Amino acid sequence: MSDELTIDELAQRVGSRTSTVRMYQSKGLLPGPEIRGRIGYYNSAHLARLRVIGRLQERGFSLAAIKDLLENWSRGASIAALVGEEQDLAAFGESTEMSPADFAALFPDGHVDPDVVRRAIGLGLLSFDPERGMVKAPSKAFVEIGRELAAHRIPPARAMTEFEELAADVRRIAQRFNVFFEEFVAEGSHDDLPAVERRFHRMAASAVQELLAQALQDAAAASGRHPGETPPS
Repeated sequence: MSDELTIDELAQRVGSRTSTVRMYQSKGLLPGPEIRGRIGYYNSAHLARLRVIGRLQERGFSLAAIKDLLENWSRGASIAALVGEEQDLAAFGESTEMSPADFAALFPDGHVDPDVVRRAIGLGLLSFDPERGMVKAPSKAFVEIGRELAAHRIPPARAMTEFEELAADVRRIAQRFNVFFEEFVAEGSHDDLPAVERRFHRMAASAVQELLAQALQDAAAASGRHPGETPPS
């Protein structure tokens, strides 16, 4: 492959549009080209980054989250490393197992709350393998979130209540998206409806993530803070 690509050639390589490439540049996800004369030339690093962006979007990452991920990763690793390891970065959808000791560490002072465990099992967050003595979780990401909350000494019962409310909100959002899909998309003529539906789901997840990120920033600003700043005393 030539290491010099015009924007049209670059977009064609990844099955995208030139307008999408320009949008990634404007949002800071993709470095600009090398300008010679009136033509901008892209290289293999641009191509690799576009492919990573595409894979992360397929996993439901918002453009804002992808930008942060790429910026943080670039401080300590090359784009080639990100291409090879982005699978490990996307923990959502990946299951995990914990020993009883590791599970207890998710609770303050290691004291397991039976009511929280019961609620977590009811929500499908946990199950137990009595033969192997392991705690199983279908989502590694939620385990990591629980570990972070425990580090801030947030009571597990309160965290579970927030999760239950969030799960209910998300189910309502999913139902609205499903009605929307059934009304305008499912009745149409599609050669591969399952693929169209998967893409629609990714778009819905990206929309929710973008809106939530903005809402969190707005809520912080309304409290007189900005994300990352110390609350006023």
